[in-house]
Amino acid sequence: MQQTNGSRQQDIKLEFTGNWFIDAGILGFVNLMEEVYGWDLDTLQEMIAKEPEKLCYGYFPLAYIYYNILKTESIKDPKKPSDNIFQNSTNSKNDIFDKCWEFVKKNYLKEGRVALSSKYPFFYFHNFLFFQPRRKEDKQKKDFLQILGLEKAEAEAFKYMDRTFNKFLPSGEKFSNISYTESLLDAPTLERIIPLFGMFILTFPLAFLSVRSEKDNTLFYSPDVEFTHKVNKKLKFLLERKTKNESIFDLSWKAVVDEITEKKSQWALENMYIITYKIGGNQEILDVEYIGIPKLQASVLLDDTIREHLNREVRAVIGPKEKWWLLEEFIKGKPLYPIVLSHVNSALNKNTYLNFQACLSSLIIEANILNARSKNIKVKRSVLFSDDYFDNYKYLVNKIKEDERYSSYYSSLIRHISDDDEIKKRIARELITALRAMDKNLFLNILLKNLNEKKELCSNNNFNKWIFEKIIENDVSFERYGLVLAMNCVGG
Repeated sequence: MQQTNGSRQQDIKLEFTGNWFIDAGILGFVNLMEEVYGWDLDTLQEMIAKEPEKLCYGYFPLAYIYYNILKTESIKDPKKPSDNIFQNSTNSKNDIFDKCWEFVKKNYLKEGRVALSSKYPFFYFHNFLFFQPRRKEDKQKKDFLQILGLEKAEAEAFKYMDRTFNKFLPSGEKFSNISYTESLLDAPTLERIIPLFGMFILTFPLAFLSVRSEKDNTLFYSPDVEFTHKVNKKLKFLLERKTKNESIFDLSWKAVVDEITEKKSQWALENMYIITYKIGGNQEILDVEYIGIPKLQASVLLDDTIREHLNREVRAVIGPKEKWWLLEEFIKGKPLYPIVLSHVNSALNKNTYLNFQACLSSLIIEANILNARSKNIKVKRSVLFSDDYFDNYKYLVNKIKEDERYSSYYSSLIRHISDDDEIKKRIARELITALRAMDKNLFLNILLKNLNEKKELCSNNNFNKWIFEKIIENDVSFERYGLVLAMNCVGG
């Protein structure tokens, strides 16, 4: 797509730029066109390639004005624009916009002005001139022409816009990959960086979802426009059905995992953010948060099997909380061992069913991460978003999967320690008591005492080798493997 500004021409594509503010506007544009015309992202990409002028200078301003009037109810039952209104138009930008404005004047005028309003969800635009009640139709048209780049922008048109969007610009410390942070960024400067930036500034708030109130806005954001769009659609669906105890973080990652699982997405998981902002009096930005995933967790989660095993909720009473989503805790970098320990204990007391596979995977993953960190393994840096971006952690993923197969089999041999389930549960309780006390010697004494009563198992070289390697010689993560043994005594 071409944007002309004097002798300057730049290609415009519907893809993210790396600046969350502009990218939110791009997502808002996609949401708007889908809401008004029913066009999905693929259709928009096709239109950008074939009829960019009609999309940007005709369909967009019509959709924007109609949607504003519809949502703010400034006109009752406004006429919805057709999705083929510009089908027979020329490709002249000005001719297309003139036809668009004829439709606007005929259907959306009220008291001598286009009935635009800065009510929710458009209160972000309170300072913009063409939203002001005293701004009449002729000046509103001129404002649109300047914002869309069809006329040279006057300082007045962007003065209040600059004041608004500068509040959203991130610092270099928060988003170091954005080249134009830590500078006074005004509209003319941004126009030179992002062609048609004005269009995306207008659609910025349409990317966000209201979670708790109209002034509490949340957006899931990633480097990929298609993935971000699909996750936010799922997030919107989940928000409409959320329970009181579900957080926006819970819902966001459920939407993310659903999309990853469905599409087998292989991309930089770590560069995902939940962005929230609140608008107070005088359009004050009260809060902006960026929540990402550490590189290690992101790399591990790219494996379908591991992700499936962690994507489970288990019952574990820790403080006031009784249910834990293992995947969420892993993403947050929280230890899974205390949750699994409490869950196994609950299963032992017949308060819940033991989710054996989820617990096994959690313990093996955590053990291998602890072991890797203890060896202080150096990982070379690679280029962001390159094909081998996650190769540095593939060794760990492969080791986790190999260890899980190995440990799953050899730890299960302890089930032969007795034919009596009650005896096995008694052993499990004793082992868990030692683990709670973090006493390796006590754990080994209990284990060896009971093994000595089962000569056949005691003489199993493979089983003994596993115990020696994973527990006796392991001072870093022996509790995880010890709990795997106790789990096998409980069953599941």
